[in-house]
Amino acid sequence: MSIQRAVGMLLLLTFLGACSGGDDPNPGSGPKLPNISALTDTTVGAPYDTRITATGGVAPLRYALKSEVPPGFSFYSTDGRLTGPASAAGDYSLQVGVVDVEKSEDSRTYTLKVWPAPALVGATLTAAVAGNGYTYTFSGVGGRPPVTFSVVEGALPEGLSLSQDGEVTGVATLAGTTSFTVKVEDASGVTAQARYSLEVKAGTGTPDGGGTDGGTDGGPSTSFPLAVGNWNIEWFGHTGQGPSDEALQLANVKTVIAGAGVDVWGLAEVVDAAHFEALKAQLPEYDGFLASDSLVPSGSSYYDADEQKVGILYKKGLVQVREARIVLGSSDFYFAGRPPLRVDLRVTRSGINVDLSVLMLHMKATGTGTESADYERRLEAGQLLKGYLDSNLPTQRVMVVGDWNDDVDVSNVGNRESPYQNFVDDTDNYRFVTMDMSQSGIGSTVSRNTFIDHQLISNEMLASYVPGSAAVLRPSITRYGATTSDHYPIISRYNFGQVTARTLKVTAPNGGESLTAGSTFDITWTASGVQNVRLQYSLDNGVVWSDIAASVAAASGSFTWTVPSEGSSTARVRINDAADSTLADVSDAPFTLNRPVPTLFINEYLPQPLPPSGSTTPDYDKMFVEVRNTGASAVNLGGYSLHDDESRRGDKPARHVFPSGTMLQPGAVYTVYGDASAVPMGVPNTAGANGGDGLRFNRSNDSAYLVRPDGSEQDHATYGTTTLGVSFNRNPDGTGAGEWVRHDSLSSSLASPGRRVDGSAF
Repeated sequence: MSIQRAVGMLLLLTFLGACSGGDDPNPGSGPKLPNISALTDTTVGAPYDTRITATGGVAPLRYALKSEVPPGFSFYSTDGRLTGPASAAGDYSLQVGVVDVEKSEDSRTYTLKVWPAPALVGATLTAAVAGNGYTYTFSGVGGRPPVTFSVVEGALPEGLSLSQDGEVTGVATLAGTTSFTVKVEDASGVTAQARYSLEVKAGTGTPDGGGTDGGTDGGPSTSFPLAVGNWNIEWFGHTGQGPSDEALQLANVKTVIAGAGVDVWGLAEVVDAAHFEALKAQLPEYDGFLASDSLVPSGSSYYDADEQKVGILYKKGLVQVREARIVLGSSDFYFAGRPPLRVDLRVTRSGINVDLSVLMLHMKATGTGTESADYERRLEAGQLLKGYLDSNLPTQRVMVVGDWNDDVDVSNVGNRESPYQNFVDDTDNYRFVTMDMSQSGIGSTVSRNTFIDHQLISNEMLASYVPGSAAVLRPSITRYGATTSDHYPIISRYNFGQVTARTLKVTAPNGGESLTAGSTFDITWTASGVQNVRLQYSLDNGVVWSDIAASVAAASGSFTWTVPSEGSSTARVRINDAADSTLADVSDAPFTLNRPVPTLFINEYLPQPLPPSGSTTPDYDKMFVEVRNTGASAVNLGGYSLHDDESRRGDKPARHVFPSGTMLQPGAVYTVYGDASAVPMGVPNTAGANGGDGLRFNRSNDSAYLVRPDGSEQDHATYGTTTLGVSFNRNPDGTGAGEWVRHDSLSSSLASPGRRVDGSAF
């Protein structure tokens, strides 16, 4: 028996009578529903789960929804629970009743607003001009307020930023075209995304009309610079340690960072998160976070509120965070309880991307009386760190920056070998760009000439290192060591000017084509800087994608595709870098897939059966799907499956999978009901759904699917509104080319499972 039927029976029994008992101290008061007028708003597609719980009365209480359930929702009489997600926007009125075992009742009417899902209104962005101010506002429709905008893939041109209100502002600095993805998200968490490109045209001079000082104006830069810094900003934000004037320390740190020209900062010894947010507020060019931030999974379990934390700052519009995580957390003892923070970054200039991973760390300091033990902890931490990098980032651009609390030429503890000698010796794969300063006796702290604030880079990063650029920044700040930090900032510079721009472009099918099932078609594209591509197609304008080929040489520029036996007027092809799915292109417009009339198809289906006698709840067990074979030979249905939208998306298992050896003879039909209890006695070619939850069609706006064993679609039917007991049937009946109509438009009967519309046998 289905859940809905069981709920209906319980509701009926409740109103007819129930066993006595309960523990209400004032039975005469009866149950009382919440005295509110409206339920919490929601959005189409958003998860929704609320309980309308009464107080008082003699338990058990039973609830009833006396009005129609809004589309997509379910109501449970046992606990007054209303669940979604909603499938249609609108303003709904719900009349809820409750009754206890003494038959005391209460009822109230509540309103529920369902907002339409948010969507971005497609548009071509106006071009920007390098050196000039730029403003553009993205337009969205729908969504439960407030609605926010963000860039989730790629990045805006350098110098531009996107506010949460959808406004792009700033001054673009480099000519070129940049592609990025914008996400709109409403208060219910429902999102929509769209891909945009923004061209920055070469400027003709400075915004005031004057010329630049030297060089030539216009054209994209051939260089790709990046500056990376690290800085231990001593007990930043802690009122009992470090510099005593917190406001002055904040002002000094802001001054140093704002004037250093650094694109990415790795920070250490940040204590107070609010102080860090105050710093960011004074640095509008930068964004960033600490290791304890919610952006870092489990970060707060390693870094508490009063602890020294590592963190990162990076320039908006230039640097995008792809992922952040704590690494080597299980070995945090060797890292003094401060395991490294790994942040994977993408740097974008003029449409060219460079990916790198930056790890921020703060190694164990040397204490008085524990020198040897602390050295051993740093030694073990260095071994663990190298093992992690060798295994997890063997070919990537990597930087490890921070306070290493020891030197790399020789240890500060008894002139022993550096605890990081394993990195020093592996010259094929790693380099401390700060080594020269160590060997020259330069210090990175205020009071000593030892160098402990290092930058380690991988050989992949070394290829772009600007030789000799690593340096100590000594700010011109009065009493710097007492007011700002006992460590100096360290900066190194890189140039990725030789990086090849990676581009992909679908050239066919690119919209408007008409392809026939079983024929071949050459998918073509252009590519630059990409080794292999993945090819996919969609039947529903890009909602669901299916693979054509997992990896094809990008240089080939074409792939011969055997057009699948599926029909669609909204088909598209997508191509992406097989090694990086964020670089992709899609057919500019839909094309058509034409398939021959199927000989195995859905002929009839019933989404909403009539209620049983004495009930108002549909008998969901009597839902059915009728499949017909008009081919010349029998079909083995084994492995074919039936779905609704929910199971087709993969949110639920298939509603029914035909057992192996289920044969459907030519001209015959096979009918699957919601439950075995609804199968007529002695009727062949019938079964109850075996997916464990019935067929589960919604009251409105759902679909029935017949899916092949390989997961591709054989047939489907989509409906909007329904009428209790009335099925949808092909017209002409029994033909795969038939249109879908209400059964009662073809005959006087409401449905005819397993038979023709006139009641005769197939």
